Formats: sequence, structure tokens, C-alpha cells
Amino acid sequence: MTFKVYSAGSNARGQLGNGTIEDACAFAPCVFPKSVDQDTKSIPASASDNLRPLILVPSDNNHLHSIARIATGANHSLILFNSTHHVYGVGDNSRGQLLITPSETTSFQRVNLDVKQGYRVVDIAASWETSYFVLRHEPVAIDDREQGDVASPSPPAETTISQPLESDLLVAIGSNDFGALGVGSLDPPAVVPAPATRKGKEKKPVPSSPTPSQQQTLSFNHLLPRATSKSTYRISTIETGLNHVILILDVYSKSGPPSQLIVGWGSCRHGQLGPVSHSPSTSPVSVKPSLNPPKASQQPKPANKARKPTSKSNPSTPQPPSFIPIPTVLRVKNTSPVKRVAAGSQHTVLLHEDGTLTTWGSNRKNQLPPTHPPRVLDVECTWNGTYLVTNPSIKEGGTSFNVLATGSGEKGQLGRAAPSSSSTPSSSSVLTVNSSGLLPVDLSTTDNLRIRKLACGSEHVLLLLESENDETTDLYVWGWNEHGNLGLNNNQDAFAPSRLPWTGRGRIVDVWAGCGTSWLVVEEND
Repeated sequence: MTFKVYSAGSNARGQLGNGTIEDACAFAPCVFPKSVDQDTKSIPASASDNLRPLILVPSDNNHLHSIARIATGANHSLILFNSTHHVYGVGDNSRGQLLITPSETTSFQRVNLDVKQGYRVVDIAASWETSYFVLRHEPVAIDDREQGDVASPSPPAETTISQPLESDLLVAIGSNDFGALGVGSLDPPAVVPAPATRKGKEKKPVPSSPTPSQQQTLSFNHLLPRATSKSTYRISTIETGLNHVILILDVYSKSGPPSQLIVGWGSCRHGQLGPVSHSPSTSPVSVKPSLNPPKASQQPKPANKARKPTSKSNPSTPQPPSFIPIPTVLRVKNTSPVKRVAAGSQHTVLLHEDGTLTTWGSNRKNQLPPTHPPRVLDVECTWNGTYLVTNPSIKEGGTSFNVLATGSGEKGQLGRAAPSSSSTPSSSSVLTVNSSGLLPVDLSTTDNLRIRKLACGSEHVLLLLESENDETTDLYVWGWNEHGNLGLNNNQDAFAPSRLPWTGRGRIVDVWAGCGTSWLVVEEND
């Protein structure tokens, strides 16, 4: 049993990793350098080509495929492998978001992070032009030290959770627009002159290629409650919107049970980081006070206090900040622990363990669902929509489910109200799909089926269903399809879920969706 990775959709900077810069309206295999075989323990598909589709063997421990996560930004993509904790990237590198030498690449290359000894990458994420890597301290197993492998990250089955010895770290690389790196303001990148043209005219200077020393490594110890001395934490969740980041920190201490902190930074003008204060949390960089302060005559005169920005409609009401440049603890009123985070362009949805929701941000397109929907199992977001998997009732021999959607529907993202005469809806039908509220997606049948994965891209949706009888899978896709990102071999928007006519070998076992891109992992029998 082996696995392959396929992609479809927007590809102007090579972000599909298929060796071209042409949009793909049908799913095609991703290509990797042959050297990746040594990293992923894969079976070579070809001995002659330097670039070829990658065939993966399942992980030894749990028989799952070797892809842990696929994360995508505006025009770059990242893949994290389960077996080695190595990350490969492809596409745009103009802001240093891939840590490679060229400004872009059309085939996946290793992202060479400067990782602290004893740490491994366990999760990845990407915003518009920034990449994130969660590092976890994992002791090397005695039998595997010569190969450099690490012990399984899965904790043993225990009734109590032991405190990790070291806290997780977060590495951020790429653009710092809207404070995306989480380190406050940064100096502009070094600039090198471009080579002169044949006519002797110099081109505009270009940023120098990034180096591993330019990566930003974040720790969140300064955000932990002071009462919990010698606490450590794990980053259990990282989710990104277009320009904002949200983490769930599981905090461990010897004095009590684990607790939880929700941390975020980046763009927040629309409230997508919740009711944040005007002053962000204390910066992790502390400044020691001077031992010999200057005399009063030498002290500078106090500058005029800057006025806080105010609302245009009410000048006396302070206006929220446009972005927060450093990690800040977010205030969540609901005391039930958060088990899932989903982020859109200007909104965020938190799913709590009690089944309720916390919603933040813009609701201009009705993208915020009610906070007490029935039996929510999962939540996902497009840029301007929210999708809930609910379990309204239990049937004998199986479970029923609904996929509910609310938000923007101009491109068919809600999976209902398809125009009858043309692929382009009229103004009246646009109004209908935008103002319909939280309603079920128009799935033809869900009998004897269970949801294997719901994935939301920028403005399109993938739903992978699995038969309860024989574990065969079917992929349904809908929404925006300008770049062929639905893989239907056309670029027409789909206003109702369409079953992907998969003609390749094997069955689809996992899916991801990005900015105008879609990704499949396919299981093939030997």
C-alpha cells in the first residue's frame, strides 16, 4: 500500500508543485526531487528523472499515510511529513516564506529551518506570505539515534497527562505585514543591486535571499499566568486567517490540572481577534531599568500624548487597532475549553467542548453563525463563510450528519441555490444565497456515509465522505472555480456539491484546500 499527493487550481507561482506554472483544472501528481526518498522512506517511482511524482509508504506506527498537514498561503505551499518531521515547500519565495535560494520554485524543496537540538516540527501553517512551524522537544529513541529518527510523538495511553519537560516553540518566516511574524516591527530586508542589463541599465534592487538566521523563533512563556510557576505548554492548535494567527496553548504545571490559553496576533481591524485591548500583551523582550537614571535637568521633555484613533460615527468611541504585532492573550468569555479554531479573512470561530461557539469579527456577509447551534462536531471557514458539521440525531446502525453553511454565496460557496438558467447567478439569486443564514448544504444523500474530512479553501469547499459498509470514499466539491481548483476539468463555479469523477488508481483518503488550490492524498494498493 502506497500513497501519492495530487493538486489542482491556481499555479501562477508554481504553488501546485507539479513542475509547471500553468493552472490545473484536473488533479495532477505533485513532483519532488529524488533526494526526498531518503527523507520520507518512499519507494522511487523513477530512476531516471530528477523530478517525479512521490510515492509514499505508510507510517510504521499507525499505518496512516505520511502526510501530516498541507498548508498554503497566497502563492506558496508547505507539506509536513509524519515519518521524519521534515517540511517541503513550493511556489513563491519573494518574501522568504520558504527559506530557499530562488525567488520561486515549481517543485517541492526542503525547507531548511535552523531547528534547536532535540526539537522536531510537529505542525505547520501559512498566512498570506508568512509560514509557521511548531517545534516540539522530543527525546531521541536509543535504538534510532544512529538514523536520527525520533520517538513517536503520540503519547502513551495514560489516565493522566504528564507535564512536558520543555515548552513548544514557534518559528515564523516570511512577510511581517500586519505583524504576521509576531515580533513587532522589523528592519527592512537587506537589498542587493540587480545585475546590469545588456544595455547597461540597472534594474531595480531586489531583496537578498533569506537565510536561516532570519527566521523568527517565538516563545510564549511570558504569557503564562504568574501563579503557575515552572509551567510548560504545548501548542495544540495553530490556525491562520488571511493575515491573523490564533494558537491554543495547553499549559501544564505541577500545581494543578492543565489549563488553556488562546493567543493571537496580526490583523484585527474587523474584530477577528476578539475584544482585544488597545495595549497588546507585554512584549517577550524585557528591558532592564537603568541603575543610574539621569538627573531631572538631563531628562527629555515629555512628548505630547498621541490621540487614540476614534470611530468616525462616534468621535468619543476609541477605534480598535488595525493589527497586533506581538502575541497577545485573547479574552474568551465562554469557560468551556476550545477544541477547534477556524479562521476566515475577517472572522474567527471557536468551537468549545460543550458544543457552543464563540464568534469574532466581521458579519457583513452573514459569515458568523449563531453561538448555540445543535450538536456541532466540526467547524471550518472560507474567507467569507462558516461551515458546521452537526449531528442532529442518531440512527440505528450509524450516525446522521448535516453540513450547515452561512456567509457569502456569490460563487456557490454555500452549496445551495444554484441558478437554473446559467452558471452566473442573477442579482436576486445572489441576494438569496447571501442572506439565507445557517442552512444545510444541498447534499443528495448521506445514508450509510460518514464524513472523513471537511476542508475549506479561500472560497471553495471539499467534502470527503466514506461508506460505513466498505470504506470506499467519494469527494464532493463546490464553490469558486476560476482556476480549476475544484478539479472538475473546467473553471465554472459549482453552486451545488458535485461528485469528483476520480479516475485515478486507488481511493482518496485525505484532502486539503488553500487559496484557489485543492490537494488530495490517494491510497494505492500495490
